[in-house]
Amino acid sequence: MDSIEVRNLAVIALKDNTDAEDRVYSPRDWPTRSDLFPLILIQTHSDDKKGIDRNVPKFNTTTTLRITARVEEFDGESNEDGAMNAEVKLEELQEQILKSLINSYELTRRIEKYSSVSSRVDIDSSGEGHIGQLLMLVSVEYFQGPDDFYPVISDDRKEVDMTLVIPDGTTQPKVKINFEG
Repeated sequence: MDSIEVRNLAVIALKDNTDAEDRVYSPRDWPTRSDLFPLILIQTHSDDKKGIDRNVPKFNTTTTLRITARVEEFDGESNEDGAMNAEVKLEELQEQILKSLINSYELTRRIEKYSSVSSRVDIDSSGEGHIGQLLMLVSVEYFQGPDDFYPVISDDRKEVDMTLVIPDGTTQPKVKINFEG
């Protein structure tokens, strides 16, 4: 398990499980067009490893996903409710995202816990419509051990030169180590 796998499992969990439908992108350029809204963008925000053993690669790893959802809403004919509608849509997406992640069997079974979730909603009314953006930081914790870091790539050994010191009168051992083919 690593941060790439966490991100990919989150993408799978969100596709077709939110109002964004299949418009869940990772990796992707951050600029987006309103004709794609609503959409969700996912990236690995941070990856922190805390060692738990000496001389062995064992870590409690916390990967934080940055999940950005975007919507656009326009004012109605009789009232100026575009900003309010954008905020409501983002709140709905926020719940859908959280439920989709937590209910993802594949993601939840591979991690130890959801460490934290924080969310922020921003509405920009400077254009024709009201662009709303939800920023969620979702941190998951999981164990990484030796199997997550092997095989170690190294130079091929051609031969080994060993000198054995043995007591006088003992039969000389013969050692042959063949690394070829």
